[in-house]
Amino acid sequence: MSDNKNNNHELHIISRYLGILTSKYIVFLLLVLTLYPMNVVPGYILLAGIVFPAALKFAIYDNSADSKNDDNNIKDFTLYPTAKKYKFTYTKYRCESYNFILIMILLLIWQFTLDKSGIFSYPKNIVPSLILIVYILSRFLGSILFKIKLHIDFMNMKI
Repeated sequence: MSDNKNNNHELHIISRYLGILTSKYIVFLLLVLTLYPMNVVPGYILLAGIVFPAALKFAIYDNSADSKNDDNNIKDFTLYPTAKKYKFTYTKYRCESYNFILIMILLLIWQFTLDKSGIFSYPKNIVPSLILIVYILSRFLGSILFKIKLHIDFMNMKI
């Protein structure tokens, strides 16, 4: 792989990771805000979103040889200072990607299990869909914005 392609690939991966983190924090904020009006379901999704990546990191990252190998893979990055600045590792990236899928599935299940009867339940019924839409859009918009930011930082030598 040429240097230019390699740099663009690394920028793309780091920006996707930062986009996933940004969307996770936005959805956590929305879940906390809807915790009281929507009963306990947002709390379960919030708890799953916090515990699942930590448990997955523990399951994947249990051997010290793996942790050294993961650090060595990051040191092979051309953009190692950028990866270090944003605390990027492949293990964290994989865990957050799986967490993104899990939270999407939990939000969809929440949407399908809501009681749809009654005229006054409509505002309450659109909350999971709204959170899901914001979650997906914030991931992609965050990824695009961080890619532009990282590219500008890289070109201005603010790595």
